[in-house]
Amino acid sequence: MAVAAHGDWTELYKYSDAVRSGDFVFCSGQTGLDEHGAAPADPAEQYRLAFASLRRVLAEQGCGPEDIVDLTSFHTHYPENMAEFMAAKAEFQGDGRPAWTAIGVAALGTPDTLVEIKATARVPGE
Repeated sequence: MAVAAHGDWTELYKYSDAVRSGDFVFCSGQTGLDEHGAAPADPAEQYRLAFASLRRVLAEQGCGPEDIVDLTSFHTHYPENMAEFMAAKAEFQGDGRPAWTAIGVAALGTPDTLVEIKATARVPGE
């Protein structure tokens, strides 16, 4: 199965990476795909890429990791690789402490996807 480049997904599947409502931004789930649209086999790299994608979506809305108020992560093979996930999460969020829920799931968008991360952020200064 060919995987569409991320930029094509929002049009192909008719969704938005983020939607602003008032002073909140609701971010769609982000996965850790490389520049070719493939999920790296290395869990740490996949998690790092997923958080990088979330950082990009937040920045497009004028937010950063410190503005997240609610974070949800969906994991295949849960709780395997949680040490790697927690390291990537700590690097991403710094001192931020959003509400967080981790959920184990049977599968995600592609067979090799290990995580999908969605977030709600409050726009700073609003």
